Amino acid sequence: MRLLLDTHHSRHAARRLREDGHDVQAAADDAVLTSLDDESLLRAATIERRVVVTVNAKDFDRIVRIWTSTGERHAGVIFTSPRRFHRGSGRYPDDLVDALSDLRRQDLPDLADQIRWL
Repeated sequence: MRLLLDTHHSRHAARRLREDGHDVQAAADDAVLTSLDDESLLRAATIERRVVVTVNAKDFDRIVRIWTSTGERHAGVIFTSPRRFHRGSGRYPDDLVDALSDLRRQDLPDLADQIRWL
C-alpha cells in the first residue's frame, strides 16, 4: 500500500514508516504538495496510486462524496483520529506507525475508492 501523509502528519512519521517498510511520501516534505488544497492533494495522490492519510475527515469526506457522485475515483483515504494520533503525544509517531503497519499486515485488497478509520 502506497501512502501519502497529509500535512497534519509530520515528516518524522513518514521517515519512521519508511523505516518500517512502507512506501510513503509526506506532503510536509514537498513544497508543491504542501501548497495544494485538499482536493488537489487527493488528485495528486490518486495519480500516484497513493492512499491519503489525514486527520481532516470533514473536508476529505466531503470531497470523496462529491467524487463518488460524479464517478471520479481515488486511491483511498485513511482517516486518523486527532486524539489517538496527536502529534504532541509522547507516543507519536510510533502509534501511527504501529496502526498503519497493522493495517498493512492485514493484506487488504486495493483501497481504491474506500475510506478507512484508524
